[in-house]
Amino acid sequence: MFKNLKEFTQSKSFRGILAGIGIAIVALLIFQAGMFVGFRKASFSYRFGDNYYRAFGDRGPKPFQGQPRDGFIEGHGAVGKIASIKLPTFVVTDPDDVEKVIAINKDTVIRRFDTTISADELKVNDFTVILGSPNENSQIEAKLIRVLPPPPDVGGLNIK
Repeated sequence: MFKNLKEFTQSKSFRGILAGIGIAIVALLIFQAGMFVGFRKASFSYRFGDNYYRAFGDRGPKPFQGQPRDGFIEGHGAVGKIASIKLPTFVVTDPDDVEKVIAINKDTVIRRFDTTISADELKVNDFTVILGSPNENSQIEAKLIRVLPPPPDVGGLNIK
């Protein structure tokens, strides 16, 4: 069929084989990336539950409240009122009464409306929206903290 190696490497069938191998490698890399993201999310949720429920215990399900979307606690942010402050960390209680520990570092941007404020200006009961990433201590390392007015009580669905 092919007389020598040079002729084979320049053939359409060789290019097809290389393309197939390339596509398989890309598919495996995408699968590996998905496994990595899923592992990080699951391990954060596991460590959060291990640390939180060991200290505070399970409060049990609330009436008329569903499970989290995929069974995992969201580790990349938080919304709720500040329950306690002990800088460089503070605790936020979200609408489901889940407490999340937020870690502040020198790169964290804290804003109240259009003004940048310092961490010392945060107060208990401030309503906050935090964006960040989970760390190994089941904390959320804040990249951006927004201090906002509390949401209105619409139809009795007020955030505590």
